Amino acid sequence: MMGSDTFLRRDDFIVRYRVQTGWGFGIALDFFFSGIGAALFLFSAVFHSLVGIVLSLVFVVIGAFALFLDLGTPWRFYKAFARLKTSWISRGSLFITLLLLFGLIYAFAGCPILSWPLIIIFGIVAFMVMLYPGLVISYSPSISAWNSQFTPVLLSLHSLTSGLLIIFVIHPSLAENVGLVWLLSGLLIFLLIGSGLYLLVSYASASGAREAIRFLTKGNTGIFFYLLGIGVGILLPLIFLLALSGGGLSPWGLFLVACISRLLGDLGFRYAILKVGLYDPHI
Repeated sequence: MMGSDTFLRRDDFIVRYRVQTGWGFGIALDFFFSGIGAALFLFSAVFHSLVGIVLSLVFVVIGAFALFLDLGTPWRFYKAFARLKTSWISRGSLFITLLLLFGLIYAFAGCPILSWPLIIIFGIVAFMVMLYPGLVISYSPSISAWNSQFTPVLLSLHSLTSGLLIIFVIHPSLAENVGLVWLLSGLLIFLLIGSGLYLLVSYASASGAREAIRFLTKGNTGIFFYLLGIGVGILLPLIFLLALSGGGLSPWGLFLVACISRLLGDLGFRYAILKVGLYDPHI
C-alpha cells in the first residue's frame, strides 16, 4: 500500500485565477470616447452636421488624452504605430489619426454633402475605430472572457447607439424621422440580446470565462454591468423611446434624458468588461 506522502494534493499544482490590472478606468475612458466619437463622426458625415463633427473630434481627442495619461511613459506614444502588421493597438492608432485628419478637413470645408465614395471611406474609418477597442482585447487568448467574437460586436453596438442618440439631441429634427427612431430601437434590442448571448456563451466556454461571468455578478462589477450597462444603458432608453409615442416629455427632453442614460450605461459596460479580465490558471 502506498504511503500517504506519495499523494500530492491537487491544490499544490493550481495557480488561482488572477485579475488583470493593466487595463483600468483610463482604458475604459479611451474606449468610451474613441468609440462614441467615431460613431458620432459617422452620423455627422451622413447628415453633414458641423456641430456633430466638431464634437466627435473632441470626444476622440479626450479618449486619446485618457490613454496617454494611463500610459507609464506618455511621451513614447509614437511607438503605438510601430507594429501595424501585427498589433490592433497600432492599427487603431492609425485609424484614429485618419479620423481626426478627415474630420478636421471636413469641418474646415463646412461639412458639405458628401458623395457616396467619400461616405464609404469615412464610414470604413469610423467603423474601424469603433471596432478597435473590442479587437484589441479580444486578441487576448489568456483572458477567456475577452477572447470572444462578441466583444468587438457589443462594444461597436454601444458606440453606434450612443452616437445616434447624441445626433438626435444635436439635431432634434432627425428624431422626427420614424425610420431612424426604429433603427435606434432595433440596435438597442439587438444589443440587449447580444449581451445575453455573451453571458450564455462565456459561461458555457472555458473555465476562465465562466469564472469571469461569476465575478461579473458580484459587488461593484455587477453594479457597473447589470445596473449601469444593461439597466440604465439599454432598458431605460428603450422605455424612453416607447414613451415618445405616449406623450409626456417633449421629444428633445426625452432624447436628452435617454442620451445621458445611454452614455452612463456605455461607460459602465466597458469598465465592467475590463474589470472581469481574468487570466486562466495554469495547472
